[in-house]
Amino acid sequence: MELPNSANINESNKWLSWRISPEGTFLTVVRELVPENPDIKEIKKTLLINKVVNFDIEKIENTIKEMSGKPERVGPPFELFEEVKRKYLHLQVTPMQARFSIDVGILQTNYNITSEDILFLLAEKAVVYGINYDLIEEILATSAYGQEFIIASAKPPIAGSDAIVTEIIQIDPDAKPFLNEDGTADYKKWDNIRQVEKGEIICTRVPPTPGIPGTSVFGVPLSSTPGEDIGLPVGINTKAIDNETKLVATIHGFLYRQGRNICIGSIYIIKGDVNYKTGNIEYTGDVLIKGNVNTGFSVVADGNISIEGIVESAHIESKYGNIFLKGSVFGLNNASIVAHKNINAENIQDARIKAQNIVVRGQIRSCQIETENLSMPHNGQIVSTYIAFSGHLRCGNIGGKIESVNEFTLIENEREQYKEELTKQNELIQKLDKAIEILNAKMTSMKGAENTPEFEQQAKLLNSQLTSCNSSRDQLIAKRKKLLKLIEVMPDREDLISATSISPILRISIFGSYMELKEELHELRVSWMNGSIKMESF
Repeated sequence: MELPNSANINESNKWLSWRISPEGTFLTVVRELVPENPDIKEIKKTLLINKVVNFDIEKIENTIKEMSGKPERVGPPFELFEEVKRKYLHLQVTPMQARFSIDVGILQTNYNITSEDILFLLAEKAVVYGINYDLIEEILATSAYGQEFIIASAKPPIAGSDAIVTEIIQIDPDAKPFLNEDGTADYKKWDNIRQVEKGEIICTRVPPTPGIPGTSVFGVPLSSTPGEDIGLPVGINTKAIDNETKLVATIHGFLYRQGRNICIGSIYIIKGDVNYKTGNIEYTGDVLIKGNVNTGFSVVADGNISIEGIVESAHIESKYGNIFLKGSVFGLNNASIVAHKNINAENIQDARIKAQNIVVRGQIRSCQIETENLSMPHNGQIVSTYIAFSGHLRCGNIGGKIESVNEFTLIENEREQYKEELTKQNELIQKLDKAIEILNAKMTSMKGAENTPEFEQQAKLLNSQLTSCNSSRDQLIAKRKKLLKLIEVMPDREDLISATSISPILRISIFGSYMELKEELHELRVSWMNGSIKMESF
């Protein structure tokens, strides 16, 4: 038995002699003509061009390696692919998968589809990896016509792991002096501050991994995505060692953060007053002042500021930390105390105060305050003071024997946030409307087209995309309605203001609503409920 194109096979590789008989296919390797580097891929390509469906390339390769010079059986008689079957066999190949289906029209013919036919089509497309031979046999055994199956799948690459930075020493963001039992501050110790020795390991870093490559259905490697690298948070007085896997201290001190970076600070100590002898203080770390801060001077530090004496008409500012005032502030209407984090004080008078959280143990008088939260003991007192806050006020006694005016205003941050979110939702809805318009136009253009498997697949995909877009739009519309309601009527917030007692006059402004209290009240609680100010007194 000879192939119609067997001459082509022999002509392409003259050092190979093929003989096909009822007993099988025999191959003789002519030693004298064997090239220096036999190309097995070229032989496979030649067999595919000649539409041979049942060749065993592994046996052929072994026979070539042995070069016995004798006819060697390399498989059953060659069979050829019947081209008339091709129109009933549909194969779509991407690097990630091969999708296959058999047209139901084949039922109207006498053609018999075999696994060799399917494997031949795969070989034509150079698919060599991830072939599901069992599924192919199942498709043929069950005559699963008109259905699409994935008969070859790539091995997906595995992404690399991101770098991991682990802090060995926890860094507490709220540092404050350590208090002895008698109430005095021992500045040789720090409560909530993590001290480190020179050379001590602060944190470690596990480098990212490159990931594991995959394999496409063509047998070609698929590149993996390497993990994201994260560097050590090297800051002031720290350094990276051991190939950037450890962060260590370069001095003895305490840890603090500056953005993402971890730094080590040391304390700048002023043993007396801040005055003409010292000049203004500006320091990158922490500052301890054991005396007073006199009128006209300033203390500005990146870290924490602790003052044991009195603060007069001065400017005190902690850019990244806290301020601790053991004495009182007598600001003479020209003092400013500003902390990035918290302020802890005894008494404050005639000053402008700004911090995230403020704790005053005694009295606040004639001050302008901006904060998130303010806390006082039950016997504390607020007199003639304006407070703008965004969280909660836990006051003692508001007002005094002499009539004073106190004014508390809730800073309205939430409404602006809701408005920003509403703008984003509107933009997304506009984009979805445009996408839905395009999809509907495509669906309309497909009407009347020939109903082929490709047409059905495209229509199915468009319907799925349209359903997904409409569902997303419905969700965004519902969210937009909720945001509009929140903007119109701000959500309830309980116990915004609490006080032991008040004496006239207290003016309260919350979300644009205004209330003025002109009577003495005890155990006052002020909330925002159902779109209005709610006051309770017990």
